[in-house]
Amino acid sequence: MRKVSGFWRQARWLCVVLCAGAAACASPAPGPKTVDYNNMPGYNYDEAKIPPYELLDPQRMADGKPVTTPQQWWTQRRPEIVKLFEDNIYGRTPAAAEQAPVRVESVEGRTPALDGLAYREQVDLIFGPAPKPGSHTAWRMRVLLYLPARATGPVPVIFGLNGGGNQSVVDDPGIKPTDIWVSEDEQAPHPETPGADTRGSQSTQWQVKTVLSRGYGLATAYYQDLEPDAKDQRANSVRALFDAPGTVSAPNEWGAVAAWAWGYRKAVAYLRSNPAVDAAHVAVTGHSRLGKAADWAAATTPEIGALLSTESGKGGQSIQRRELGETVKHLAEKFPHWMCPAYATWINRDQQIPADGNMLLSLVAPRPLYAASANDDRWADPKGEFLALRSAATTYTLLGTSALPPDTAMPAVDRPIGTDTNTAYHIRSGKHDVTAFDWQRYLDFLDTRWGAPVHR
Repeated sequence: MRKVSGFWRQARWLCVVLCAGAAACASPAPGPKTVDYNNMPGYNYDEAKIPPYELLDPQRMADGKPVTTPQQWWTQRRPEIVKLFEDNIYGRTPAAAEQAPVRVESVEGRTPALDGLAYREQVDLIFGPAPKPGSHTAWRMRVLLYLPARATGPVPVIFGLNGGGNQSVVDDPGIKPTDIWVSEDEQAPHPETPGADTRGSQSTQWQVKTVLSRGYGLATAYYQDLEPDAKDQRANSVRALFDAPGTVSAPNEWGAVAAWAWGYRKAVAYLRSNPAVDAAHVAVTGHSRLGKAADWAAATTPEIGALLSTESGKGGQSIQRRELGETVKHLAEKFPHWMCPAYATWINRDQQIPADGNMLLSLVAPRPLYAASANDDRWADPKGEFLALRSAATTYTLLGTSALPPDTAMPAVDRPIGTDTNTAYHIRSGKHDVTAFDWQRYLDFLDTRWGAPVHR
């Protein structure tokens, strides 16, 4: 049985510097040296130096005709946008993967945890047919689930992939981790049992106890259980499970971000089948590179009830066409495994890319969507993230739900806006990271959109 896990020994590394290929938990380059992505020479960080660009219109079809009715959106424009992302950004997830059977294997049943604050459950999701001894015909992803101990009925749950292993999200000795993938000095990664120093190392980014105290459940899985976050690791990826013999790589072949998004979908499907979970209220969250994965998962999975996206940056919720901060060239060359092969054809043609962050966020409509930026995260282009959300809000309006008005100005730092609508946004002080401020705002937002959990 192959097991896929992480790439960095210290989980917290994944939430420090890079939004570049960020999407879930930012990360610096492997090894002892880190890169200041907010001051890299050769990249534009000056708003005044952005060349003129055309913002793509989610409400204008490929033939130039405007979208005027919800039916046109659902039957014509939305499928067009999904295909644009499949063909140019993330790749197309094969039908065999979408239809793959999933077995749920209990690792730990309902167990009191966190000094009586919660119940903990742990399961392995096993993809593919039942394996034969010594074969590589199945894959597993371990899901850790916490539910408030005082819950008297099904609980709304937030799910996100983590960057350092399940043991990193909270200091809980009962968590049974999978191996993480470790790489030093940019050498090929290898699986390794996580050390005791990683336990709870990402607790500030996950705020598990805060989430539980607000009445929500929290679930997570290690993203590299699905694919190591390094180039040339296809053989150690869940994607290999669905490779047909003799298949030649296609321009729109799915990349690692799509594989991680697929993991989001499978985890949400399991959670919705769990009788302790409120199936209508399962949100997904992600930061940096895993924000990209959460964005794509929410865009293509109507069963996901809400998206809480933190600084997913270029290739995610920001505007690539603005040419501020990270470029297609950096993403495609530094992280060639993330996107589909066709993505590299847009190197040095950022302003011509046919699918962009505002189009991606529009695919989440009409479900609740909260996009967040950080003031010191110039690499991700916070203004581009805000403009993407504001543009996507037009789709929410078309579909008859509340959204930011099209003339909304970018808010001041640490002043959330749109929290009384289905499209909320804030730019907080600080760096590329996930903080208690982000989590409190997300929980406030879900309270207004879904109603505060009655067992709080």
